[in-house]
Amino acid sequence: MKTTYTFAITAALMLVSPMLLAHSGQDHSHSSFISGLLHPLTGLDHLTMLLGIGALGAWQSVKQRTQLYTGTLGILFAGAMLGLLTGFGTGIEVMIVASMFLIAVALFFAARGLLPMIAALALVMFHGWAHGLEMPAGGVFTFMPGMLIMAALILAAGFALGKTFQPKWLGAGSGAAALLITLLG
Repeated sequence: MKTTYTFAITAALMLVSPMLLAHSGQDHSHSSFISGLLHPLTGLDHLTMLLGIGALGAWQSVKQRTQLYTGTLGILFAGAMLGLLTGFGTGIEVMIVASMFLIAVALFFAARGLLPMIAALALVMFHGWAHGLEMPAGGVFTFMPGMLIMAALILAAGFALGKTFQPKWLGAGSGAAALLITLLG
């Protein structure tokens, strides 16, 4: 029953995603709280990364898991600030795709410890950076809180996936999603 419930939640998250990539060049309103809440659900890149990090945390110690999850939210915010302040966007999408493949490998091998966590945190910054490039300055106070709340909820769903499914299945599914995003994005 627990597996069915977790699978249903994951499927629902993916079904509400109207686009594969949330950074596809479409006009996103990055100025409202509701837009921030919905944005992580608008692309498989967000879902793959956040669900993957959530699942990765399921195999870490409580202290490491707390550091990974709070670090993810902090790095998303810091990346958004870097994007907003610098306006530099060259190579960001490549780094986003690379982050999804890295998470897939970490999941497949049930990676534990500091190295996969640092790598995940370094690469999740680019997901936030892309938001900073698209977001008006006022979005820091409206869009970002909503996005961070939804990101935390997706991390929690990923944790449930990590506790429910075998690492190899999660890694293969995450890798397939990353490949799909790469081919179609």
